Amino acid sequence: MTLPQYMRIIAYMKQKTPDFNGCLKAFKALAEARRLRAAGLLAYAGRPLCVCEIVDALAESQYNVSRALGALCAAGIISKEKKGRWAMYALADTRGHLARHLLGLARPAPCCSPIARDIARLEKRLARREGGVCVIGCKC
Repeated sequence: MTLPQYMRIIAYMKQKTPDFNGCLKAFKALAEARRLRAAGLLAYAGRPLCVCEIVDALAESQYNVSRALGALCAAGIISKEKKGRWAMYALADTRGHLARHLLGLARPAPCCSPIARDIARLEKRLARREGGVCVIGCKC
């Protein structure tokens, strides 16, 4: 995203959101590559993803991915839901202005080669779901 796009997002959030500091917290959370890639994957998927699917898609350690997801949750960008022993993550607001910009990282075409590689790994991993549900767990 370019600086004018960021400025438009901030102006929009300031108008619509009484908690401007929360908006700044969200941008700070997205200022790290691993967190931005994870948020972009969740926007691309458009559905909850298991933490192990995100780990495999990012090709990072479970520890690093869990820390990144924790920061995104704390900033209110994503939400976490426990389903049995699995932790499922999804964008907290799929219709918001920020979600549209995150989706812009991946669709209609990936913005850069790291995102393209993440999406390719995610697609392979999602093909292994059974009945639309992750059944593999982490290979960590």
